Amino acid sequence: MSGASRSMELGLVIPGALPGPSGGTIYNHHLAAALGEAGHRVAISPIRGDWPNGSPADHQKLALALRQEPVVVVDGLMASAAPETIRAAVDAGTTVWVLLHLPLPAETGLTDQEMKAFAASEEAALRHASGVICTSQWARDDLIRRYGLDRVHVVPPGTEPAKVAAGTTPPHLMMLGSLTPRKNHSMVLSTLADLTDLPWTASLVGGASPLGSSHVATLHDQAASFEPGRVTFPGVLQGPALDAEWARADLLLLPSLAETFGMVVTEGLARGIPGVVGRGTGAVEALTGGAAGELPGAVVDPHDSQELAAVLRGWLTDSSLRRSWRAAALSRRDTLPTWANTATTLLEIIHP
Repeated sequence: MSGASRSMELGLVIPGALPGPSGGTIYNHHLAAALGEAGHRVAISPIRGDWPNGSPADHQKLALALRQEPVVVVDGLMASAAPETIRAAVDAGTTVWVLLHLPLPAETGLTDQEMKAFAASEEAALRHASGVICTSQWARDDLIRRYGLDRVHVVPPGTEPAKVAAGTTPPHLMMLGSLTPRKNHSMVLSTLADLTDLPWTASLVGGASPLGSSHVATLHDQAASFEPGRVTFPGVLQGPALDAEWARADLLLLPSLAETFGMVVTEGLARGIPGVVGRGTGAVEALTGGAAGELPGAVVDPHDSQELAAVLRGWLTDSSLRRSWRAAALSRRDTLPTWANTATTLLEIIHP
């Protein structure tokens, strides 16, 4: 009998009290809920701290949490910064799976020294772990390339059923994610500055990350050149406020410099919203779903503002292209995995 069909007990160790929602925190929340709904007991241990730069006391709390259940899934934001803690837990008999949402060195805004230190720590932690879980085939290939690992498994994010977005006139462009340099908001704003002859509005939804607080001020300075109402910063939205923002969106923009998957892409497709994503990132996998056929959007070089401008100008001025992208996005709605699928995939890996 597979682990997906037996009632299981496992620990889920996650960062506590992060400054705002992220793809990782949303994934963790939905995974835990789906496991619970399937009848499995999940002991959730939120560990507060300035992760990945946790204090010695934070690391002690992490060590204790890793001993509470025989099988534990621990968020990579903590695990990758605590290789000796992972090693000690595994040596003590705990099966420790690291759920890696984003490699630590892949975050932008780091010095070369910080990147090298994070890479060394992360590689050691992942080698000590019983196994590694990531969110896309792209992410798996990236980890193998970075660290030469085996025992890396893919557990893609699910989606929740959602109403089809009505859209807006003029077309509304939406970015959803932390206002960190990795998401490439600055390049998007530079691109939109070349498209002010066309009707559109845009919202950059999200809050500042710990590494990007000064970056947010720069983005606001960039946006100050637009006429009032053209570009807005609604901040962190959740619940009905986020649903309302989705409902008026016509196109999702995620030309990130690095993404292991890009859950907002499939969240948009669940609403019939096409997307524009960065080439060479896991967001391409989220957009295409690995299937042939009409693409529900476009893939662009995240370093090339002119390419993005050409794509957006084409979409804004060609109604047939907008209809084509929209139709392709709507056709993907019924093919998207659910969070129940995510939970089943995870259990088949950690409890075969």
